[in-house]
Amino acid sequence: MKELNQRIPAAKIAIVPSGEAVLALREKVIKGEAPGIKTQNELFTDALGHPGPQIRVLSAYCHFAVIYRRSPVGLPVVSQLTKLPEADKLNRLLQDIAWKTVTGHPMSGVAQ
Repeated sequence: MKELNQRIPAAKIAIVPSGEAVLALREKVIKGEAPGIKTQNELFTDALGHPGPQIRVLSAYCHFAVIYRRSPVGLPVVSQLTKLPEADKLNRLLQDIAWKTVTGHPMSGVAQ
């Protein structure tokens, strides 16, 4: 990626660190710091590991941050979360995790 960006400056290829953000969310669940989520199983729709709404929204916030190079913090609660317990707090946590993860990844192209 670095080589392509150097060779083709207009390319501006960046990494969206969704996987790292999911790991950060799972750590919050383990510590009991994820509003409305008691177990990691709640993050997935089946035993194969297909993402539930929390992970899908988190990934979307990571993509938003990389594409627009701005924090998703403050965006309204999305429809996928509205029926979940503590949706407002969970939405804010997902936004915070996305922004922290994106700005902490050297290949995202986004700085705080």
